Amino acid sequence: MSTFSSLPGELYDAIVQQIPDEDHQQSILALTRALPRAPIPQKRLFECIYIRYPRQAVSLNRRLRQKAGDERNPAGSWVQRLYIQDWSVDADVVLNTIALLPNLQSLCLWIGPNNFAPEHLEELFAKPFGDLRYLSLRFRPYVQKANYYQFLKGAYFDSTLLALARWPPGRMPCLSIVQDPIDSTMTFASRQSFAQPLVFFKMDPNMAIMLQSPAMVDSLKSLRLRIPGRPMVRSLCLPSAAQVNSDGEVPQVPALELLDLSTCGVLEGEVDMILAQFSTLKHLLLDECPILRGELREGEWSAMGKRCALVGVRRAREREKIIKAAMETIALAVQLEQLALDGEPAQLPPPRRARRGRRGVAISTISLRAPSPPRGLDALRARIAKSSAGNQRGRNTAIQRTRLLPPLPSLRTLCTTVSSSVKPESYPAIRSEFEAGWAEGIAVLAVTRARLRDSAKNGVSTIVRFTEEAPFHGTSSSGSGSESGTLDAPYSNVMHGLEKVDKNDAEAFSMPAETAVSVPILCFAGPKGVVDHAPGCGHSVAQSIWRD
Repeated sequence: MSTFSSLPGELYDAIVQQIPDEDHQQSILALTRALPRAPIPQKRLFECIYIRYPRQAVSLNRRLRQKAGDERNPAGSWVQRLYIQDWSVDADVVLNTIALLPNLQSLCLWIGPNNFAPEHLEELFAKPFGDLRYLSLRFRPYVQKANYYQFLKGAYFDSTLLALARWPPGRMPCLSIVQDPIDSTMTFASRQSFAQPLVFFKMDPNMAIMLQSPAMVDSLKSLRLRIPGRPMVRSLCLPSAAQVNSDGEVPQVPALELLDLSTCGVLEGEVDMILAQFSTLKHLLLDECPILRGELREGEWSAMGKRCALVGVRRAREREKIIKAAMETIALAVQLEQLALDGEPAQLPPPRRARRGRRGVAISTISLRAPSPPRGLDALRARIAKSSAGNQRGRNTAIQRTRLLPPLPSLRTLCTTVSSSVKPESYPAIRSEFEAGWAEGIAVLAVTRARLRDSAKNGVSTIVRFTEEAPFHGTSSSGSGSESGTLDAPYSNVMHGLEKVDKNDAEAFSMPAETAVSVPILCFAGPKGVVDHAPGCGHSVAQSIWRD
């Protein structure tokens, strides 16, 4: 015993750091009891705390409020990771405890049907956590008896999303929002005869508001969003018309690398929509989602692989439509301003006032003809065409000649589950079919990029690309060469996030090595791991992030 007591404290500190988080608290506590005289740093006992029983939360709060004489208790500043893993812990005790933790970096909350109310989370997240790196909210709202409190009061947790959206730019890369599905182990699952409460009432547009907020755009890298049966893709990927501002600038989204939408209502046709929205996504988990369910049909996994490979083409086409529409609007506004400077009236004449009085019964109130343009609009268009015919032709040509280079796919792993009718013996055939579709899509992508290279060399089109595409091909072309730079000042907002590509830069149009666009790893093991996981699949990456 004396030998262990004589060891330096730095050695014990190095040993304690090797203990996993889930065993950290109990291991250090057992070590201090076995070696009461050893210089084991007490600070390590408070770094990672697990609350698994309600009384533990009360004891922790009491311990943090203790004072050593006139000195302030420093234990609260030692806590870096707090995991509340109990469905019945008192919410007020938790809030009072978290208020004593100024250096909290990881927070996990289990939110049951009777402990946390939306007001508790709104109060908790009213003030931002400056050092928070990991936030996990796990909901289990299910009750054994019908309770219409949530419905009558409107007690939904939508305000939690808006509270997080109001945070300033931070450094939180990991966010997890999970609602547990009803499974057979719950006592009321077999005799349920009423609708269970909802956690979120209106995901659209609250989820998009949170993801596009400054608190998430610059820092969020991993997102786990599991709401059983809810269609979440629309909430994550709003239509372009709703996202684009009047000047054509597209709002920013987080540069996600891992997205877990397991148990959500994700359809087959929405997979490439997700990949187009989050261009940096590397790992996509869709376990227990209704994609490609039912009997295995020939060619469906080949089509899936091809769409995943061509997601950059889809993204480029959607952005080209936005650019063209915005440029036309800006060009028209510039021409109207020029007409006003030339002394000609640029505004439209007021519409004709409706006559007062009764309409005759013989006058129809509807018409099968196309609606006529507003009075004076044709004359205004004629004046625009007459006064700036040359500029109009030049602007239309510039708009039509601006093309966007399709980026390379970033997907590395895809995890999903198939129907129980598909046996594990069919998994190799599914992977082979997916790989064939992926290879076909990559070939189409290479042809598309080569065609744009020829258009740029022939002077037919001006090629631009997304700024994140530059690292695939070395240095950026902006700032060097005759083709570098941005468009004119009126179009700077439209081209935000884009850069010109030098037509003489053959490397920018070429395809990289096969390792850079290798086929994603498919894994069908699911969350329960009924079959073996594919080596290097997204489940292993997610496990290292979420640690649960």
